[in-house]
Amino acid sequence: MPRIQPPLDSEPMDIISPEMKAAILRDDAGLIGRPFGLTPDNARAIQANARHVALMLRDTATPDRASRAAAFAESLLDALLREHVAGPVECARGCDHCCKTYVSATIPEVLNLARTVRGQAAKTARVNEMAAKSRSVQQYVREDIRLPCPILENRACSEYATRPLVCRAVLSKSLDTCLRIFELKTGEAFAPANHSDAIRMYSLIILRVGLVLAGLPHQHVEMNHALAIALADETAEARWLAGEPVFAAVAMDIGDAKASPLEKVVNGMVAALAPTL
Repeated sequence: MPRIQPPLDSEPMDIISPEMKAAILRDDAGLIGRPFGLTPDNARAIQANARHVALMLRDTATPDRASRAAAFAESLLDALLREHVAGPVECARGCDHCCKTYVSATIPEVLNLARTVRGQAAKTARVNEMAAKSRSVQQYVREDIRLPCPILENRACSEYATRPLVCRAVLSKSLDTCLRIFELKTGEAFAPANHSDAIRMYSLIILRVGLVLAGLPHQHVEMNHALAIALADETAEARWLAGEPVFAAVAMDIGDAKASPLEKVVNGMVAALAPTL
């Protein structure tokens, strides 16, 4: 496929004609939503999907565009996992060890989850209870406090189809390692399934670049508190998209509070893609 868009590490183009923009979008069509390779030559596919997310989020005629963008990113991540994770995965129904630790997500992911939780009284009550507890516990000690995710039911995710990206991509190839980490608190390294870390990174980049290009906050926030706010107000998505600080009280993931290599990649890609929109 011809590279009609600069790669991730190239200088952004200052001027692109309407004809060139149309050509880029036509070329994107064969890449959007489809699994791509995990090698360095996958920049074109990442750009196409990030541009698609940005355009989704800029479409003001679609009131639920934030949750739709999250659903797209989640579907793409699932496709990448099916394509590339062929090695051992020991995660299974009833294995909820990592569901009792700190979870953060972008606001669109929270809003997408809220769409399926809304109207379920018992589940909403659990969300509110866990949100109150989460607010009183510092992020760095959540591994020890072990607050269960309020979406858990019978040791399984009750909203599996709309769970956040991190819940989809944290796959373990060793149950014994998870038991030692989460139950015995050995402090050893997690044993990710083959390629799952890279897939999570690419999916995060795509969603975050789209959010920045749409002029929306892209940071990860504590999920329980954010979900409680989203469930309490049916207009939360519309208000957030309109620029209101709906989730301002929710604690940001400390990983987003400082510069990181991921942020550098996101900023470079934003600069490269902005002229094409």
